[in-house]
Amino acid sequence: MRFSLAVHLTMACAVAFLVTYGAPEAVAGEGGRLVYITVHSPALEGNLLKDSPDRPVAVYLPPTYDKSPSRRYPAIYLLHGIGDTHKVWTEQPSGEGIAKSMDALVSAKKVHEMIVVMPNERNAYFGSFYSDSAVTGNWETFTAGDLPKYVDAHYRTLPQAASRGVAGHSMGGHGAIKMGMKHPDVFCAVFAMNPAVLGWAADLSPRNPAFVAAAKLKSPGEAMVLGVYPAGIMCVAAAFSPNPDRPPLFIDLPFELRQGELQPVAEAYRKWNDNMPVYMVEKYADNLRKLVALHFDTGVVDEYTHIPPTCAQLSKVLTRNRVPHVYEVYDGDHRNRLWGHKSRIERKMLPYFSANLAFEMTPSAN
Repeated sequence: MRFSLAVHLTMACAVAFLVTYGAPEAVAGEGGRLVYITVHSPALEGNLLKDSPDRPVAVYLPPTYDKSPSRRYPAIYLLHGIGDTHKVWTEQPSGEGIAKSMDALVSAKKVHEMIVVMPNERNAYFGSFYSDSAVTGNWETFTAGDLPKYVDAHYRTLPQAASRGVAGHSMGGHGAIKMGMKHPDVFCAVFAMNPAVLGWAADLSPRNPAFVAAAKLKSPGEAMVLGVYPAGIMCVAAAFSPNPDRPPLFIDLPFELRQGELQPVAEAYRKWNDNMPVYMVEKYADNLRKLVALHFDTGVVDEYTHIPPTCAQLSKVLTRNRVPHVYEVYDGDHRNRLWGHKSRIERKMLPYFSANLAFEMTPSAN
């Protein structure tokens, strides 16, 4: 299932903002190379979970980066899923990873050379949902502000929205879509793989008994013992409906038990709605129409059963609001076609950014 239109962005911004950072550790490889760095984010200082504002970040530098000191490159920002870190992009057990994929595609002349930036945004609640929160810290501000400002100041990027793309998987797909919605002045192209928590449906609804289990949690550690759903609910609540006045979890849940049934809690439910992209489109439609490209997909048999129907819902709302996009359904599950020679990363995502990002400064950025 596909819906496709095209629109072009002429908006850009040039930035030069230095953030304190640790000494980079380079990992040599054939072709390009990975550099592991630490980026200090003022936006994350003082969070109630006591997560460090010094964030590990992996950066892939393309093959000619060291040989062509005057050349500048577009940058892709990759956002990981809940429970993962930046290393999900760089250290797959199969030996696959962004460096290997980029090197192979560049060598085969299937993509142009690009910088790839991969932040670690896992927190004490297993994921930030790339959202600003009074409890977990301002992760949206880090992702769309502190991080690209640092990268543009320290690497030879093209410092303009037309040369920045954002992609992600699962929680990261959710984050990528919201970055496009809210920050078209930072990112011009979005590619979301299996984006989670786009709206209410299936396993993300009162029908899931995990909401009852989540209401009984006493600590973050208990969530992982009870399973992925209670942990995920706690993670989302800390991002969408944080409550600094309710220690030790500091969250409000969108449902509570009343007379033996889960019923919405009005304020928390509203806050979740306000953070779900399906219900945000009308507010941010003008921003979304500024994007050069917007793509999202879902597997037919995604085990997180809210993802396929909410991707379809998002496509309908985007179409109704005249937002150009590509929506794709593929034969697979949540992760099984991410890596490998026929993977969505190599066949779809990386060529997509090579085709849609600007490889020189646009007139409006000068």
